[in-house]
Amino acid sequence: MKFGVGLYCLQATAATPRHPTVPYREVLADARFLEQQGYEGMWLSEHHFFYDGYCPAVLPVAAAALAVTTRLRVGTGMMLLPLQDATRAARLSADIAARSGGRLDVGVGLGYRDVEFDGKGVRRQDRVARHRAGLAEMERLAVPAGATVWNGSATPKGVARAGARGQGVLLSGANPLSLVRELAAAHRAGWEEAGRPGGTRPRLAALRNVWLTDNPAEAAAALDWQRASYLLYAGLGWSVAQQESTEAMDFRADLDKAVGQAVATTVAGPAGQILEGLQEAHEAGVDDVVFRVIIEGAPSEVVHRMLGRLADDVLPHLENLEAA
Repeated sequence: MKFGVGLYCLQATAATPRHPTVPYREVLADARFLEQQGYEGMWLSEHHFFYDGYCPAVLPVAAAALAVTTRLRVGTGMMLLPLQDATRAARLSADIAARSGGRLDVGVGLGYRDVEFDGKGVRRQDRVARHRAGLAEMERLAVPAGATVWNGSATPKGVARAGARGQGVLLSGANPLSLVRELAAAHRAGWEEAGRPGGTRPRLAALRNVWLTDNPAEAAAALDWQRASYLLYAGLGWSVAQQESTEAMDFRADLDKAVGQAVATTVAGPAGQILEGLQEAHEAGVDDVVFRVIIEGAPSEVVHRMLGRLADDVLPHLENLEAA
């Protein structure tokens, strides 16, 4: 089992205002810090036309983070492929992957916000076709060239398609383990039914809301930070459709309920509790975990201290786990 940290959105929100250049300086410092602590990678996130400066171009940021490190992997979680020029995105991804020694993880998603499609002059109904064309262009240009292509999806059909292409999947941190288990099974089934392309089962990664602390007050604060971070999704109009195992999570229709469902996925407490939560994720089919701890209101020094403890007290006990 491998471990990364995210999502780095590079925002300057109303609750935590800062100069727009600050998060771009901090992400480079964090890349160095994560490499020193022994983490596998960091994950960036993309959105467009949001008030807080949410990162609109993840590949240049990924290139900068890769340039200041030598081992750390950097992933885009997710680059909104239908909004990109397919040839340019593929060529740039291939170039960054080659220059970094294959340390780029190219995560791609469909996108869902009308304002982003309207602002880019792309019809939302064309997003699936544009997404497929972008993936085909990446394959034509031999992306990842040592890197990894990941897909963002929250439906069994979507993750099965990724499995059928032999590509990995990165799941949302808001997904309860019941849904993670269902999606992991669909991903594996898609790969097997397609004839096991590539010969090696593609990995399934999942963002998980985790906070290691022995202090009950800090654990409560971590839940507040998670709650604040998910409130931002109300502005982004994010939702998860109902599945067999999990009811719908719609931040537009019922904000309080959706935020409560997302925050309830958090495991906050001492090392033993964190170990138990991560082992449960492993048993649900998760190969790699991305700790979702870059969240609204959490001070960077507190995040760094907690990540240092995770690296020392938890990860050594889990690094040899492989999903069954």
